Amino acid sequence: MLSLYHAPDLETLGTLACSLLAKPLREPLAPALLVVPSQGMGRWLTLQLARSQGIAMQLDVQLPARFVWDISRLVLGELPEQSAFSPATLSWRIYDWLCEPQHCAQAPRLAHYLQGGDERRRLSLAGRIADVFDQYLLYRDDWLAAWESNQLLGLGIDEDWQALLWRELTKDGHPHRARLLDDLLRRLHDTAPISGLPERVLVFGISSLPPHHLRVLQGLAKHCEVILFALSPCREAWGDIRDIRERIKSAELNPDDWYLNEDNPLLASLGKQGRDFFDSLFSLCAEEGAVDIDIYSADTDLHDSSLLQAIQNDILRQRGRKPEQRLTLREDDRSLEVHCAHTPLREVEILHDQLLARFAAEPSLTPDQVVVLTPDIERYVPYIEAVFAPREGVPRIPFSLADRSLRAESPLIEAFLNLLALPDSRFSAEEVLAWLEQPALAGRAAIDDSELPLLRDWLRDAGVRWGRDGEHRQQLGLPADNAFTWRQGLDRLLLGFAAPPQLAGSAAPLLGDCWPLDALEGARGQLLGRLVAFVERLALLADSLQAERSLTEWADTLQALIDDLFDERAAGDTLLLLSKACAALREQALAAGIQRPLQLALIRQQLTSALEQGSNAAGFLTGAVTFCSMVPMRSLPFAMVCLLGLDDGALPRRAAAAGFDLISQKPRRGDRARRLDDRYLLLEILLSARQGLYLSYVGRDPRSNAVLPPSVLLSELLEVADQTAVCAPIGQAEAQTVSAVISVLHPLQPFAPGNFAANGRTAGFATPWFRAAQRLAEAPANAPAFFPEPLPAVASSSDWLSIEPAQLLDCFKNPAKFLLQQRLGLYLPNAEEAIASDEPFAVEQYASGKLRKLALQAVEQNWSEANERRIVHASGWLPSGELGQALWGQLRGPIRAFAPRLFEARPAEAAQPLLVDIRLAGVHVHGWLEGVTRFGLFDWRLSKPGPWDLPGFWLRHLLLNLAATAGIARDSLLISPADEWQLGALNNAEQLLEPWLAAYCQAQLAPLPFFTRSSHDFAKALCTPGSSKKAPIDAARANARSAWQGSEFTQFNADASDPWNALAFRGLEPLGEQFEQLAEQLLGPALQALAEGDDE
Repeated sequence: MLSLYHAPDLETLGTLACSLLAKPLREPLAPALLVVPSQGMGRWLTLQLARSQGIAMQLDVQLPARFVWDISRLVLGELPEQSAFSPATLSWRIYDWLCEPQHCAQAPRLAHYLQGGDERRRLSLAGRIADVFDQYLLYRDDWLAAWESNQLLGLGIDEDWQALLWRELTKDGHPHRARLLDDLLRRLHDTAPISGLPERVLVFGISSLPPHHLRVLQGLAKHCEVILFALSPCREAWGDIRDIRERIKSAELNPDDWYLNEDNPLLASLGKQGRDFFDSLFSLCAEEGAVDIDIYSADTDLHDSSLLQAIQNDILRQRGRKPEQRLTLREDDRSLEVHCAHTPLREVEILHDQLLARFAAEPSLTPDQVVVLTPDIERYVPYIEAVFAPREGVPRIPFSLADRSLRAESPLIEAFLNLLALPDSRFSAEEVLAWLEQPALAGRAAIDDSELPLLRDWLRDAGVRWGRDGEHRQQLGLPADNAFTWRQGLDRLLLGFAAPPQLAGSAAPLLGDCWPLDALEGARGQLLGRLVAFVERLALLADSLQAERSLTEWADTLQALIDDLFDERAAGDTLLLLSKACAALREQALAAGIQRPLQLALIRQQLTSALEQGSNAAGFLTGAVTFCSMVPMRSLPFAMVCLLGLDDGALPRRAAAAGFDLISQKPRRGDRARRLDDRYLLLEILLSARQGLYLSYVGRDPRSNAVLPPSVLLSELLEVADQTAVCAPIGQAEAQTVSAVISVLHPLQPFAPGNFAANGRTAGFATPWFRAAQRLAEAPANAPAFFPEPLPAVASSSDWLSIEPAQLLDCFKNPAKFLLQQRLGLYLPNAEEAIASDEPFAVEQYASGKLRKLALQAVEQNWSEANERRIVHASGWLPSGELGQALWGQLRGPIRAFAPRLFEARPAEAAQPLLVDIRLAGVHVHGWLEGVTRFGLFDWRLSKPGPWDLPGFWLRHLLLNLAATAGIARDSLLISPADEWQLGALNNAEQLLEPWLAAYCQAQLAPLPFFTRSSHDFAKALCTPGSSKKAPIDAARANARSAWQGSEFTQFNADASDPWNALAFRGLEPLGEQFEQLAEQLLGPALQALAEGDDE
């Protein structure tokens, strides 16, 4: 028996379905069979049943395709679980056929497309053909039957090869839906009873079914009770309704009748897909003499209480409104709103504020009564998680994300797919470390998250960049060089642990061609061993995955990979999904019968496609605001329905049919088309909103503010809104159109002051944005100073501030950093730079000093030139090949020329610490001054000394002059390949040191405007003026400003860019009068003394 119930709202159908489900079956333990169009619909009906009956159990909820296949297996006997004509299996079978040259020769169009492509193109083509054939099975089974009978139907140039291919796919007798349909319908229409059929089948919430499925339900109704619950938007007979485009194409209509508007324009434009389906459904019911019960409200029960309700009622009654029938829009009518934003992020921010405003205005509205839909959920997921996540000062709205792809939901799946690309991987250091950031991989490797920074430092020091070894690089078409590879870096670390380079003494610290790296000791060796084991496991896996295997063998190999590399305790659910995907590959191999060896790239392509499908029913109807794509929640009633992303081209979605798709070339009424389906989808969403419909789109360019058009469907809806209602005029002004009133243009930024105006339609609820808006509304003001007033003096048990010489030197390296760390205990995080993924092509800054020291060590310890070059090559500091040797020569030459001067000037006796005990300017300097011999202070640099060296050199010279005992010269010397600083004995050292100690005391209380480069450049221009035409003070200020701000033409970092300076001097003027006084008092004498030393 076939029964049809159709109504315009799901609540009515749900009540009927629940009452029928409450009636017991003859077999009390048999599950109730429900066929639903989507997982969201199934969950909604389950919750409705639980609410009405107190419990929902023993429900077998199936999607239509699965239901029809199970019925076929039940009625026709033993059929495989996996159909050989499912799209995934069929794609493998078609790929297998396309791999044979003689087959492609029979299909020249396919051969021409595949020419010059790789195997991935072949599999992609097979997948497209499989999808087209799958549609033929549902909508063109008569074509397939004709092709199997060796008949051509004159469908175009692509029919020949498709008919040929279809005959090849079906010649072995594999059952498919079109072939089974005749057998199934023949058996269902037979009066003989069929055992095992369900007693009752409820098909709920359908708005579209293929003719194939309708015929199965028609036959099934002869053996059991089949009850259809269809959601119809219109109570009238709307099978003949046409929109303007269809009227123009009609030869029966006079052009004068094209624009007659007797029908509802929205129903005519958006309802084509449903119109054709209901035509087929009603014809079926009439043919079978089925029970046809319509449940619609009479006109007396329809009330146009709001704009949205009026539009919905007009669709239900299938009418358009004449001007005199239009209702007057109330000022408080918010049932239909359109919000225009500048970016997708702003769309979500606006939605968050608008929902909060709704919840505040309507206490009865709860989050579970709100659904947010979008054509592309993945586009909005990052913004949703950022905006709706709990934040301080922002009211929280509970939310859940549904219908996301498995790949997007789990980073571990992305890591798994990346592992399948290992044969093509460059094995960059960061790529391997990224895998170790996955708990499931790190857990199996026994490496903790806290150990990753240490591993990164080791690899950076060892020079690991990319490549497993020289052989791996050779496979990529590059020279077989181990430089910057994992092999070289791990060998350096392992040898450094086992045989530190210090054991070499004065000899070259080489073991073979490897320079051991002294980076770890003790228990750290175990961590290194675990890293080595992990990298070697990846290398073995990369080699193993290069071999071609059959599809079955690939399924077993990938399952073994999952078991070997992943820790199920860290991600058991995700690993189960991956195991199911591997099992699906095995089932496809058995169903397709493909034995051909396949490349890994094909397996990865197929798995990627499978794992990008939607996830299970998790996230649907969880009691919070639900975010998902449009299809799973279509037709489900909600008090508030929000639709984001109605941009131009987003809906209807632009998905061009395959060029060889004969359905698109020879359409029939009732065919599924993406654009028509999207139109009907919007109609269902419009009708599912009970209190409010919220529409949003990106309508302004964020850079130019240019107007961007919305979706054509939104434009049509706005036109209907203008035809449905009018606005009351205000005073003498002309009344606005309804579309203009319900459309809201929002500012670019969430902190725009207008967002927080009283009674504004762009109300904001975030406290941080409100504070920012307040600041914008106020007069411009400078940022508050980080140090509004000096800190209290350092507590001391005596009147003297006691410090060591090292503290004094550290202070003037960076006074701002010294203050923040020593007085406030503030430590700024160091920016962790990623390891470079390419070998260097120049000497990098960090390596320059190390190479100079290495060159000096080679001269000092008399290494041979061959050993010297081997060490440099093993260091990982220079580019490979001739370029590296050329750069090494440029660095090595000046150092070798400088070495004799250094060895001659360097005192032969070892330096000894000198006791310093000075009381001056309220400071007691007590401690040891390092590097003193009887000749005074001696120091050297391998690069030209710069402004950053001067404060320390000058302070050590002053301390030497005040603390030197008899027999110790009061001279200081600093030499380098490019320059030489020499200072003699001072008679006024105490007078020169006093301002430094006073400045040290100031640096303990407030930011001291003393900066190594800016102060140096100011003092040099002022105290040792050159030939500049500017006055010394003007030149000094210009130089200081340039050093503070920096420029793109200078190699050094500007003082202003130093994070310590930026924080300490926030809200302060750094280059003021105090800066000039300090630079002149502290560095002026030093520069003059150096200038006098140069003159001598």
